[in-house]
Amino acid sequence: MKRLIFSVMSFCLLGISVFAGDVSVFKEIGFSKDGNTYIFGTYGKTDKKFIPYAEIYTVDVAQNAFLPGKVFKLKDTSCNKTSKELYEELAAKKYSEIKQFECYEPLPEHVLYIMDDESKKSTDEIVFKSFEESDYTYSVKLHTVNYGGKSSFYIDVKVFDNLGQQTMAFQAGNPQIKRANVTNYRIVKISTSKDRKSIVFVVEKTVEDETGVSIRYMVETKKLDKPIDAEQ
Repeated sequence: MKRLIFSVMSFCLLGISVFAGDVSVFKEIGFSKDGNTYIFGTYGKTDKKFIPYAEIYTVDVAQNAFLPGKVFKLKDTSCNKTSKELYEELAAKKYSEIKQFECYEPLPEHVLYIMDDESKKSTDEIVFKSFEESDYTYSVKLHTVNYGGKSSFYIDVKVFDNLGQQTMAFQAGNPQIKRANVTNYRIVKISTSKDRKSIVFVVEKTVEDETGVSIRYMVETKKLDKPIDAEQ
């Protein structure tokens, strides 16, 4: 049953932005075997000239930052390839560098949340239980800060047991990073590593400028001292 729910929810995630003007595709490669690294890819077309591009990012979970020399990008200025073909080419070229991390995609029991209600505002509190049968309830709230043409955000997380007692609270994201032309952020997926000590938030961001409206993806990561659903 959990696998069926996960499949349906994944389909919803893929379909949330089908009708937007220029939407990138998010590709989850996953956490490394030790949970210290998270890798994801994205592909689409540039805003102005619609040039296909593909990118793969390697993230240090504890630092919530890209590993030096482990961000890979490719563009096809001739426009002879689709962006998906370009991504497959990039993944093949960097296969050995990615393989060393022994990444795995999150299983249904590692997925805490997938957005399934587009009507919710991006800053509304999200309250849920994970897909895994669990006595824990999660409260997640994204806060945005606008600076006139630039914006930033951070995420507050609280975890409660079945008695309503708070067992954990932490913040993810870096509100000091100000991004130009980003008008909205929205959490679309939250997953954990196998040991449930590493957390990744997949964030959809809306970019608005003179070329129109585009959807791009980014992640925020957090390394915890204990599993997110551990007893106090």
